Amino acid sequence: MPNNEHVSSSSHQGFKKKHITVTILKMFFAKALALFIAATAPLTLAAPANETVAQDGYWAQFCNDDDCTVDCGMSVDVANPGCLNEFGRKSIKFHGGGHHDFAMVASPSGDCPCQRNCASIPTNTHCWNITQFSGAQSFRFISGRCDSNNC
Repeated sequence: MPNNEHVSSSSHQGFKKKHITVTILKMFFAKALALFIAATAPLTLAAPANETVAQDGYWAQFCNDDDCTVDCGMSVDVANPGCLNEFGRKSIKFHGGGHHDFAMVASPSGDCPCQRNCASIPTNTHCWNITQFSGAQSFRFISGRCDSNNC
């Protein structure tokens, strides 16, 4: 019998050692996780204070007045050549990274089917009055210079 007591006592001690080791590992993992969350929280919570402020790139907002102050829409990336159906807009507010060589193409109908007018975006401007395109219903930005009109 003494042999059986010795076996069960030693297996009980082995269980205690494993339990202590697992507990220590859990505590270490919990602390490591807490430190990771604390370190990355400022990165996940950082956001621009104003929706119109964009990072990296050259951005434009179409506005309803001549001075870029009334009902300006969402910021769009000037480097994106997608079509913008912005009928009735009178100015464009620019912001973000430095100006590159871009132009704006205007179409007489929606969805940018052709080019009726095109003009280079003025250098170093923050507000561009676009009333000269008053009949245009859609616009798109292009990189480089204007081609000839094709409407």
